[in-house]
Amino acid sequence: MNKGAAYWMDLRHFNDEDPIFLAQVQRGITNFVKILTGKDIPVEYATSGDSMTDGEKVYIASNIKEDTIDYTVGLALHEASHVLLTDFKFLNKEEGTILKRVYNVPEEDKDNVFTLVNFVEDKRIDHFVYKTAPGYQYYYEKLYSKSFYNTIVDENLQNNVFITPSWDAYFFRIINIFNRNSDLDALPGLKEVRNLITYDAIDSMESTRDAVEIAVKIYNIIKPYIQEEEEEEEGENQQLTNQEYKTRDQVDKQKNFINSQYRKKRVHKKVKEEIQKLANSETSITDYKINGYNSITTLITKQWQDYFYSPKDNHSEEVQKGISMGKRLLKQLKVRNTTKQDIFNNLKKGKLDIKKIYSAPYNENVFYRTEKEDFKYTFLHISLDLSGSMRGDKIKKTIQTTIAIAYAACNLKNFDVEISLRGTYTPSGSSRTDEKPILAYIFNSKTHSVKELNKFKNLQLSGMTPEGICLDLIDLPTPNYFTEVYLLNISDGLPNINNIKYNFGTAINHTKKVIDSYKKGGVGILSYFIHDTWDKGQKGEDSFKKMYGKNAQFIDVENTFQVSKTINNLLLNNTIKVF
Repeated sequence: MNKGAAYWMDLRHFNDEDPIFLAQVQRGITNFVKILTGKDIPVEYATSGDSMTDGEKVYIASNIKEDTIDYTVGLALHEASHVLLTDFKFLNKEEGTILKRVYNVPEEDKDNVFTLVNFVEDKRIDHFVYKTAPGYQYYYEKLYSKSFYNTIVDENLQNNVFITPSWDAYFFRIINIFNRNSDLDALPGLKEVRNLITYDAIDSMESTRDAVEIAVKIYNIIKPYIQEEEEEEEGENQQLTNQEYKTRDQVDKQKNFINSQYRKKRVHKKVKEEIQKLANSETSITDYKINGYNSITTLITKQWQDYFYSPKDNHSEEVQKGISMGKRLLKQLKVRNTTKQDIFNNLKKGKLDIKKIYSAPYNENVFYRTEKEDFKYTFLHISLDLSGSMRGDKIKKTIQTTIAIAYAACNLKNFDVEISLRGTYTPSGSSRTDEKPILAYIFNSKTHSVKELNKFKNLQLSGMTPEGICLDLIDLPTPNYFTEVYLLNISDGLPNINNIKYNFGTAINHTKKVIDSYKKGGVGILSYFIHDTWDKGQKGEDSFKKMYGKNAQFIDVENTFQVSKTINNLLLNNTIKVF
């Protein structure tokens, strides 16, 4: 059976409005961050303003393309390193007074000194990553090549620009001091600054406090040389040349990078919420191949509430009826909780029968053997069609029947029931003709109690019927001598979605192929056809028979006897000898 493949991201044909693509990128970068830091640091898209590393989260931009993805990963890893290693509380400018109280830095110089602190701290944490995680060096190189090592910087380091001792000049020369074109004679004190941030000096720094101490030393070196720039009077502002504008713009970008102020393309809050659902660790996105030519992106999730939850408990009555029906069903199936035992006496070997010891000298048949017969472990997966066509009485009957079987499973030994939902979802920005199938797990009697059945009160329908795709992607145990596995489908027999790749005849033929594959693999198939007074003609029943063959059951699912009869056939004819 085709279990799908990991969703492939084509960065050459990128749509930055595609939540599924953005979710996959977010999840991939989250994995990188976790591997690097060993912590579950949240990675999110920016939604407003300049996204700064706040010590808790990593923010990424949504304008990801083939030539920017490596830079984006590098920036995310850089921010994650700050979260891991930087003492943000110590650096906080509003609450902390470390510069003024300990180092006597004047208030007017505080922001400039903090830029130096951030620069040194960047060197410290990036050195840590380079040394401890060399596999990520490539992403850092992409990050720095875009922000620091480019032709504008190279040219200006070699020209007579930024040679007047001002804050901007020193920032440009210090931030780019590791560039091969750096000129340490361009400004006074640069050689002494370079001696403070050698490889060994950076390697010896163990904390943010050490970075602050080095930054203050740099400040003390350059402060005496700073020539305050005079404010130009109105009318005296001269037009900057194109080269001067590019240079100053580059300095501003580098300062913003150092201060963790990155302009990032933002996503709308509603789209971000959608991305967060898709990027959840309990949701996977697979590229399901229908045939050699076509594939459809499909969601598999345990977060069923994201797609099938209604705040209104519209189905309380059906749940209660289902539990009552389950109690009646349990009475008819309770024989599964008993073990048949046969004792064979007067045997020549086996266990010694103490009651026959008195005749031992005269009779050698004093042994007995006990044989027990129990029921095999049975695993039943129930797949529910939650497409729009299941509205009204159909969904009510479906919930009631499902609850009844699940209730029985919770009270029978060696019998477990798992329940999944299926429907479709249309991502934001996509047309209705690009629906994505959803397979959502909602209940498992192995881990859930009867109380969990109450969540079926809040079920709602979603989209159309990707029957075969979702059935194929269900993760079933492998049948063997000790375990019987069954798949129970409950639907109205009309698989179809708003996608030209999977509609009408294609969907019906594919579903039949999936069912036939399950049968060959030893999985038992049972399928209930749900219908109501709105169904006209034989189209639904005909397609249902074609897909499920003799396993198709046209029963009244509200009839306890008929339901119990079909379940009895699964549960009461699978005995196994135990000793």
